[in-house]
Order: sequence, then structure tokens, then C-alpha cells
Amino acid sequence: MKKFFCKVVFFILLVIPLYAQNLDSLFTEYLRIKGRIVNEEKLVSSDTQYIKCGFGIVNQVRINYGRFNPKQKIILSKLISRPKTDTSIVTNSGKFRIHFNKLGIHAPQYDLNELTKAIDSAYNYEVNILMYPPPPSDFGEGGDDKYDIYIQNLTGGMYGYTETENSIGKDIYTSYIVIDNDFSDTYTKGIDGAKVAVAHELHHAIQVGNYVFRNSDQFYHELTSTSMEEFVFDSINDYYSYLPSFFRNPQKTFSYNDGYNLAIWNIFLKDRFGYDIIKRSWELMRNERALNAIANAITEYGSSFKHEFAIFAQWIFFTNYRAIPNKYFKEAENYPLIKPTMTLDFVPPSTSMQISTEPVSSNYLVFVNNTKSVPDTFITIISNSDIAQGIDSPNSKLNLKYILSIQSSVGFKRIIDNYYSKIECDNSFLISESNILNNNLINEGQISTAEITYAFPQPFRYSTNDFIYFPAQRTRSGFADLYIYSVNMDLIYSGEHKVYTSDKTVIKWKVLSNDMKKLATGVYFYIIKAGENIIKGKFVVYND
Repeated sequence: MKKFFCKVVFFILLVIPLYAQNLDSLFTEYLRIKGRIVNEEKLVSSDTQYIKCGFGIVNQVRINYGRFNPKQKIILSKLISRPKTDTSIVTNSGKFRIHFNKLGIHAPQYDLNELTKAIDSAYNYEVNILMYPPPPSDFGEGGDDKYDIYIQNLTGGMYGYTETENSIGKDIYTSYIVIDNDFSDTYTKGIDGAKVAVAHELHHAIQVGNYVFRNSDQFYHELTSTSMEEFVFDSINDYYSYLPSFFRNPQKTFSYNDGYNLAIWNIFLKDRFGYDIIKRSWELMRNERALNAIANAITEYGSSFKHEFAIFAQWIFFTNYRAIPNKYFKEAENYPLIKPTMTLDFVPPSTSMQISTEPVSSNYLVFVNNTKSVPDTFITIISNSDIAQGIDSPNSKLNLKYILSIQSSVGFKRIIDNYYSKIECDNSFLISESNILNNNLINEGQISTAEITYAFPQPFRYSTNDFIYFPAQRTRSGFADLYIYSVNMDLIYSGEHKVYTSDKTVIKWKVLSNDMKKLATGVYFYIIKAGENIIKGKFVVYND
């Protein structure tokens, strides 16, 4: 099997609009997945990754088929079909048919009896134990109504892919799975690699066949399937190989990860609330973007995304040699160490850091206090839980200044004896702060947050702010109606807005009238109708 590596750009093309150049890149990657191109590039840097699962690329090609040029379409039309094989067997459960060639480059190089057991075990765990619905029937494709799995010689250390086929509802599809024939060039080798692949791909088949296929939430498709490997085959731990890219970049927007490296998020949720919260997220995903679905599932379980995301940021600090037995992640000693955003010497009486935080991300700020006989290492975790921007504008930044002091002053809060902190930023209600002194978590279980029960920011300034946020309540539809009035009670704006849930439930507004004009400086009133609930308040606008 040949190995190829591809740069992060091929993940990025899955989450940004597809222009002609991106279509060309997608076309090239698809040919590699289908074995028409072999590239033996070396892995050249820590920011380069290979594609574990071709799920996103093969289905992007299907969705965008009409946008390729005529020559590309001719080639693609011959490849968008099931592999040709000469032999098939049925697993003991009778639910799966495995297609393969007895001889040649595609012939399986591992024990097929072990593979059939693994497939049935994955089905039993995901469907019968975790209670996910099974993949839907494919209406006789592949010879009968059993779910079809094909064995092929895949390039690039790729484990497999799930390819959608026929639409059976809004954004849901029948599908089939392709897995590698030898797993000789993957992180996990041989039959264990095959076990990982079937657990991973089976859940993709469940996702696209029962919930949704949404390319803009590709990271969550992969996140869930990768975590499913660990749930089904706990002893294999293939997911370890993807963690370093996340631990090097916790300050990157959550949804801009490839998803393989975020399996620990679902492991975290499972440890906090049980397995069903993950299934509930997928049920909500039918009508909501992934981050909103996750947040709303957490709310249903009695917590908030803001709180849980901050707790998660604490857990991922206590890994490797900092792991604490029987606490946080069960396998934490095998995880990498988190990479700090910034490290500074603490110079009394105060030292500050200025950072730009991305939506749904965490920054680790390290202060080394050498003024003591035994130096202190003081770590502050700044967690940004801005789901709204994480969905609508993942590239946005929230600038803040963090000040650590040995003295109390106006606006500072006490952390522990001789340490006080202050955060200066707009939209501070989106930020959580956790603190660690000499590898000991301070005030465990308590997250320092600023809440929003009013329009924010106040006042709104066009020169510095993009949106204003209003308090809202969750609705069954996921939307609420917003009405803006002048002091003379003239209706300035009305419209329906998506409801976002982080720690507080909010809607956001661009602060433009119905005729798309900026508002004059002054006081305005808002009324929000969220289901049967009415919320009223006022805010100030500066048209500077």
C-alpha cells in the first residue's frame, strides 16, 4: 500500500465555500481516495495531517457533482459507483454483506472471520446497547437489503469511508462502506485497524441514514465516529494518534478542527452525563447546527455549554505526567500535554497579557513568579464559549486583556491569597476563567463567569461592535421574534432570529433597521417573543 499525506488545506476546503480552485483540489483528493492517483509526499511538519476517513471528500463530490467541468464529470461518473468485486460473505448476524476480491491488490490481508465478528460487535454496541437506529435499507443495492461493506486497497493510510447513495429524506441517505484491505500503513495495524474502521464508518452510516449529512458540520461527524471507536473497542486506542494536533492548538475554533482530534470531547460528555447526551445531540442536529445542538443537549441535561466547556478545558490540562488517577479522563496519562498560548514572567505588583480569542476555544496563559523562594507557576485558562460566532463567523476574534496582580483593586476578583485577576473585553459574558497554581486547580467546580440578563454590549457602538445580544429563551422551533422600537414607539425593526445557547440563551442582531440603515444615536426598546414568553428591555446606540 502506498502512503500519501495531505495538508490541512484539504480539511479546510470542506468547511469553506467551494470555488473553482477548491473544486480542483477536491477532485484531486477524490481521485486519490479512489486509487487513481498515488502521491508519496513525506509528512513535513506538525501542521500537516493525513486523511483518516474519506467520508467528507467522497460525499462533497456527490453533492457538488454538477459544478465540476465537463472533463472532470466524465471521470467522476465512472468512479461514483460501488466497487466491483467477485466474492461476498454475510456476517453471522445476517445484517451485513462483505464484498471482496479473492486475489489481486484488493484482496483482504487479514482474517475475515475476525472482521465479521468485529462488524457484528460494532452493530450490537452502537444499535442494541447505545440504542442508535440502524442504517436504513439500500433497496437491494449490492444484491439484497443487507448493509454492504466493500474491501479495497486504499492509499494514504486511509482506514475507510462511508459513501452516501440515494436520498430518502431531507439530508438523509442510504449508504455503503469501503474499508482498507490490509491496514499496513495506518497507525493501528491489521485486524485492529479494521475494527477501528468498522466502528467509525458504521456510525457515519447511522448519522447520514437517520439524522443528517451536513458538510458544514463535518467536524462533528468525524468527532462522533472517532469517539465511537473508543466506546466500541476500548482497548485499541487509535484515537491517541490524532490528539497532538488539538493539544497543540486549543486556542483554535472548535469547529475548525478535523474532528478526529476531538474524540475526547464526547468522551468527556459521556463521563459527565452518560452516553445518551451524544445521541440527543444528533437528534437535535436534524434541525440545528452542531454547536447549537451540543449546547441545547447539555441544557436539557441541567447544565450549560459555557460551564461544561470551561470544565473540559480544565480536564485537558491534567494529562500525561499531570494526570491524576481516578480523576478527569480515565486514559489521561496517555494524552499529550496542552501547549500554552503564552508564557510570561510575573513582575509584581501586576502583569498583563493581551490575547485574541477565537469562538469556542481555550487559551492557557502561564505566569511564572520568580519573586518567591520557591517559584510559583500560575496558569489561567480563558474559555470563549461564543457559539453564535462559532457557527456564523468562526474566523472572528474577541480581544481581551488579562491582568494578574498581587493587590486587590477596583474591578479585580480574588483568586487565592496574594493573587487577583481582571478581564477587560467586550462581550465578557462569553468568557470563563479557571485558575491553576503549581498544578493544583483552584476552587474546583467553580467557574468564574459574567452573565447576561440584558442587552449587551451597552452602549452599542458602530465603531467597535458588530452585533448586540439580547436575552432570550429556548423555543421548540429554535427561533424567536425580535421587535425594536424608538422612544416614540415607532417600529424600527422586526424579524425572526436564531436562538443561541451558551451559558445564557441569546439572540443577536446586526443593529440595522428594516430598510438596512444604521440607527441614530439614542435609546431604543426591544421586545422578544420566544414561544409564549415575552422579554422586554432597552438599550443605547451610539452612531459614532
